[in-house]
Amino acid sequence: MKIAKLIKTVASAGSAVVGLGTKAMDFADHVIHRKEYEAKKRRKRIIAITLGVIGGVVAILLFPYKLVVEKNGDFEIRTLLLRIYRKTEDYNLPEGGSETFDIEGVEDDEVVECQIVEAED
Repeated sequence: MKIAKLIKTVASAGSAVVGLGTKAMDFADHVIHRKEYEAKKRRKRIIAITLGVIGGVVAILLFPYKLVVEKNGDFEIRTLLLRIYRKTEDYNLPEGGSETFDIEGVEDDEVVECQIVEAED
């Protein structure tokens, strides 16, 4: 057991030495190439700020500031960039009391035949 404990201690010490050596090499690399690392850090910061500003502007332009929903299902959504709305389609009601009228998007063969009954007074 003492040999295993000794090997474990030597291995952990070796790992610590290798870790310190790696840190020393990284520090030396940063000292030698300081200008390159600073330029890279500056570029990253500029890119992050630019993406943040673009994301903020898009969020403001697309965030709804007005939302109106009516009882009949009509709605209107307004943003600074978009205006999305849906209104119930108006029927083309006949003028002069004609008995026929057209609904846009509905063909004549889809309409059920019906008889018009006059209302009694």
